[in-house]
Amino acid sequence: MQKKLFLVCLLGLFCSVNFLIAGNPVSVKSGNVSVLKEVSKALLEIDYSSAKVGNLIFNDYLAAQGEDYVRDWPRESETATSYFRARFNKKSKGIKLTTDESVASYKIRITPKTIDMGNAGSFFVTMAVGGSNKAGGVIMCGSIEIINLETNEVVCSLYADDVKGKSHFKDAIRLGYMYDELAKKICKLK
Repeated sequence: MQKKLFLVCLLGLFCSVNFLIAGNPVSVKSGNVSVLKEVSKALLEIDYSSAKVGNLIFNDYLAAQGEDYVRDWPRESETATSYFRARFNKKSKGIKLTTDESVASYKIRITPKTIDMGNAGSFFVTMAVGGSNKAGGVIMCGSIEIINLETNEVVCSLYADDVKGKSHFKDAIRLGYMYDELAKKICKLK
């Protein structure tokens, strides 16, 4: 009996330590994260060219979803991106996102490497009574670069590991929730 209690306590301690270590899924790979605290303006670019959804490269994934999906992707992508812009500009104490190239000193380039669109979980949550919006969210791994536009040098490089958003039945909203979470995690970096 004491062995079982000991194992349960050990398991609980292990889970607690894992939770504390997990922390922020966004980490600094290189450069100085203090650039985020600088009062300045930045453009936002999201580059899906090397992204994979499952075994498919991103453009093949879009094509596999049908002609309507491909046709609507630019609008859907902008909807998702707007979540990042709004949350980042709200949370950031320094750098702010703009669409005006003439005032931008930096570019923030997000390059997803893998994307789990959360389709199956979102369908289940939508159909289930009392389903959790934590199941079925988009999960993304990739990199974020902050580029000085004057020198075209990467001044800070970040890594995003399994950033997860909430569930929604619409892909653009699910993707937007993930970008919202990514913006929050970037702004928490010190």
